Amino acid sequence: MSKQEQTLHDDQKNRSDQTVAKSELEDLQAQLDILAEENARLRTAYRRSKQVEYRNTALGLAAIGLICGLGAFLFPESQTVLLALAGCGGFGAILTYYLTPEQVVPASIGERTYSAFATTYEALSAELGLQDTTIYVPNNGASPQSFADIRLFRPQHARYQLPNTDALTSVLVVTENELEHGLSLYPSGAALLTEFEKMTGDLPSELDDLAGQLAETLTHGFELVDDASVENIEAGQQITVSIAGSTYGSITRLDHPVSSFLGSGLADQLQEPVTVETVQVEDERSDYLITCSWDEGNEET
Repeated sequence: MSKQEQTLHDDQKNRSDQTVAKSELEDLQAQLDILAEENARLRTAYRRSKQVEYRNTALGLAAIGLICGLGAFLFPESQTVLLALAGCGGFGAILTYYLTPEQVVPASIGERTYSAFATTYEALSAELGLQDTTIYVPNNGASPQSFADIRLFRPQHARYQLPNTDALTSVLVVTENELEHGLSLYPSGAALLTEFEKMTGDLPSELDDLAGQLAETLTHGFELVDDASVENIEAGQQITVSIAGSTYGSITRLDHPVSSFLGSGLADQLQEPVTVETVQVEDERSDYLITCSWDEGNEET
């Protein structure tokens, strides 16, 4: 084969390879388009199924209310009870129908969003050489409206002092006192605490009641855990809460919504810095133990 023929053959082969590659790319693009359309369809179907579920529940409650209302006229001797049930059914139907969410966000999406922030915070802490100690500090009047007045502080030194309110407004706390150096963040629990106060009003003043209400809200209010129980309260300066199941993965990560909510809630009500420590346990009843402790009047550790 002559050199010219070889060159022609190579050109034809290259064009053939390019045609095949282009065809494969077009096939891949078509498959991606199909997958994107399918994902959009599945998301829409999931959202509609959840809305239908809520609305079917509303219809069921309305039917119960109607049946009880008719029964009240047919059975006068049970009229009081049946009318009460009819009212409950009607009221529940109205609430369920009008509170049906327009969008349903899977828990896995929230967990991955939190994981990104947690990984960033941990990397930043490691880069700055910070301690693992996590302290939730009252910081009156220095937080955005959507956050309770709490800051998360991670000290740089094992022996540290808490900075004052003005210093905590900076993310990187660098004061003349080296023992106050560290990282100051808006905790996720501060935002949750604002929602909690909207739900319940004023926080309980008694520590036992406060701890119990915070734990119950984690389970039944925010549905962040399967179960939360106050295990121990020591000398009014430490509580331990056991946690079973977690919607947002491991609670041992920095500023996890569960531990952050407990720490922020206690710090806000007690108006004392609260140190939070979380450990994973192997127990039939719980997966994690969260210990919140505070020491009134002691600013140096």
